[in-house]
Amino acid sequence: MGLFLTLLYILTAYLGPQTLWGPLYEFHMEIILAALAFVASLPRIQRSNILTMPQSFALVGMCIAVFCSMVMTGWLGSIMPAVLGFIPNAFTFFLVVVNFRTKRHLQLLALTLFVVSAYTIFRGYSALRAEDFANPYLMPQGGEEGGVSFYRLRGMAFINDPNDFAQVMVSLIPCMFFFWKKGSLPRNILLVLIPIAWLIFGMYLTHSRGGIIALLAVILFGARRKIGTIPATIIAGGVFAITTVVGWSGGRDVSVEAGSGRMEAWAVGLDLIKSHPFFGVGFGRFGEYFFITAHNTVIVCAAELGMFGLFWWVMFVLPTIRDAAACSISRTPKPEEDSFSYDRSLGVRLEPSAQLDWQGSGASPARNANSTTLVEDITPQEEEIKTPLHLAVEAEEEQLPEPEEIERISRLMLTSIVGYFVAGWFLSRAYIMTLFIYGGMVQVIYSMALAGKIAPPRMKPFKVVQYSAIGSVGLIFVVYIMLRLQHLTSH
Repeated sequence: MGLFLTLLYILTAYLGPQTLWGPLYEFHMEIILAALAFVASLPRIQRSNILTMPQSFALVGMCIAVFCSMVMTGWLGSIMPAVLGFIPNAFTFFLVVVNFRTKRHLQLLALTLFVVSAYTIFRGYSALRAEDFANPYLMPQGGEEGGVSFYRLRGMAFINDPNDFAQVMVSLIPCMFFFWKKGSLPRNILLVLIPIAWLIFGMYLTHSRGGIIALLAVILFGARRKIGTIPATIIAGGVFAITTVVGWSGGRDVSVEAGSGRMEAWAVGLDLIKSHPFFGVGFGRFGEYFFITAHNTVIVCAAELGMFGLFWWVMFVLPTIRDAAACSISRTPKPEEDSFSYDRSLGVRLEPSAQLDWQGSGASPARNANSTTLVEDITPQEEEIKTPLHLAVEAEEEQLPEPEEIERISRLMLTSIVGYFVAGWFLSRAYIMTLFIYGGMVQVIYSMALAGKIAPPRMKPFKVVQYSAIGSVGLIFVVYIMLRLQHLTSH
């Protein structure tokens, strides 16, 4: 039940309560679903080992950072709306970690996100064909000389910006390969290739320049292991040429000069960090200091929550990337040809066996002392009947995939995260639900890898804190260097 309610909660969050529930949205269906999902998840919290994950403490720290950032503004009435604006997104991490346990569960989650994307693309494209430019799924893009230049596809709720929607789709493309099955061409075409083609078409309708760069990063990172870095780079270059020919960006340049407004926003963000270094200017308040958003996930997080908030954000992201990378490295041990592993695999026991009492007087004579007795032969069938059916089904559902399959979906998840953060470098979405969903998915895969003994232990707490502090400062330094280079090249 917790799994179903979590999927319904995510579906409601992405489509918007009014879209999915109609008049019932006035009853705050998203809050009701979150509460029901939480109650249904309680029996599995202890089993999930969620308190051993550094990401859990990072989310608590981020919540405290949101609270402190609003307290420092002096407007106490804004504290509760800010906290309630952050918690529902971060809450999905706990729901995913607790309720999702198998590869099939991850497939259901990827399918839910695809349903959201496919529905949004259909609505936007239909409005575009009908020239219904007042449709909420279309956003007008102004030209340099004023007026509307073209219309861009967008979603509802927190993906109501074309760039945000493109970020979701480009990071979802690798996840569709969860459905890939080697040697099954019809299945792969239906469940993988056609959905990916629809997502790419939707990305084109958003005309997102950041989406182009993120798609190239996904192609390069995902293909280099199969075909090599140079061929993958050539393919990525060919895709970029195609996007230029078809007018993916809507006639806008994809260059540093074209993004000068974003660079100016980064500079304003750095100034805000200097003036409010510890707790920032307040959650969601960057727009009060500049006419456009920061267009950079790191800058918006540090400017709004300060270095204190950025530290916790990095503490969530860093172990997530590390765990995904650790699972993606092949550590499958070669099979050892010894009698112990051989006997275990066949379910036999090499030891003398005496005649069993339950065989009765009509049983065959005792076997030779050196013979092997099958475990199945000495297990009464009545014991199997006593096993509850629902427990047997649960054990079957939670059976681990093969080590090679765990490594494969780990690589796909790592590619998805790469696409998400490449797009996020040009967007101001540090606290969007997608980040916490992907973080939860990584932990599900990492838990499977730990159970299969093909992944290293979690990072030690001291190392997590140390690397998070270094990473926080390092990210700000990278932004500063990029600004300096842009300033030098523009003069």
